Amino acid sequence: MTAQDGFTLVEMLVVLTILGIVLAGLTVLFTGALSSQTDQTNRAQVQQDARLGLDRMRREIRCASDITTPSGYPASSVTITLASYCPTAGGATTVTWCTKDKNGATPPVAGAQPYTLWRYTGSTCSGTGTEWASDLVDKTDAPAITAGRIFDAARLPAASLTSASSGGTLPSGTYSYEVSAVLSSGVEVPGTVASLTVPSGLANTITVSWSLLAGATSYNVYGRDGVSLRLLKNTTGTSYVDTGPTKLADNPLTLPTATINVQNPPGTSNFNATANTIAFGASGPITCTGTTATSFTGCTGGAPGQYPQNMPVYSASTARPPSAALSVSLALDKTPANTAQRFVLTDSIALRNSRPS
Repeated sequence: MTAQDGFTLVEMLVVLTILGIVLAGLTVLFTGALSSQTDQTNRAQVQQDARLGLDRMRREIRCASDITTPSGYPASSVTITLASYCPTAGGATTVTWCTKDKNGATPPVAGAQPYTLWRYTGSTCSGTGTEWASDLVDKTDAPAITAGRIFDAARLPAASLTSASSGGTLPSGTYSYEVSAVLSSGVEVPGTVASLTVPSGLANTITVSWSLLAGATSYNVYGRDGVSLRLLKNTTGTSYVDTGPTKLADNPLTLPTATINVQNPPGTSNFNATANTIAFGASGPITCTGTTATSFTGCTGGAPGQYPQNMPVYSASTARPPSAALSVSLALDKTPANTAQRFVLTDSIALRNSRPS
């Protein structure tokens, strides 16, 4: 008889075991690749949507002249003021950007993530709007986000203004002021413009008062009218009394001169103790390096000539208030329960038209 070779049961079991191990490895490999592809697709989709929303928001906020929020910062909703020349305005003067929770509630509540980012024409987060991003989530690291509060801004509130009818040289009219804070790093935190109308009189004063800001080493007071807010004084206190322009004491004053005497009161109390740029009549800017109670010292420049006594002396500083800025932080995750896909987009957007001229 011819011999018939075959496989033993042990050999077959060994082969099947090896095949099982190889197939299991291939299955894990393909499953991981498929999961990774899905994760990357989700991440790319969320990133694309978020970047489009942030880009649209950035272009719009940069053109804004003012920004408000109903409940302070950090905020889940901000309303910006636009001019007709802003490319995204479309005829609107106010636009609101806000977040909503997954159920459409405004403002969202903590834990109701993911959130969505919306844009509305008008001053409220309601009506007919456009959803610009989804899958927004909270984050615990700085800057922290809770309940969709993705907007933040370092900005001093408007100062308190009170007037008195004597003791100064301010005539009746409307006066505007903005107080900014100077940090130890030199960064200047913008403020908010406040205005006051003085109904009558020629000898008015206005007291500007504000609250301390943690970390501030001094404050810049800008004023005095709504057309051109210029630097009036840098001070370490939390109040400033604007008595109006001071007046020339010499009769006449002849330029050029290193010392410019002024009447006391008010003297130079409204000006910086160190360097000042001043002007009176047709003098043009005059740069002075110091002051005494009754004079500006180390002065150079100005149009040569004689200037009569009692001519008002104004600050001619070219320093203007800093532009307001808004910080936006978007934490995004297609699968909030698994943070492997989570990423963050942040931007600090300067309102280019928020600085008074």
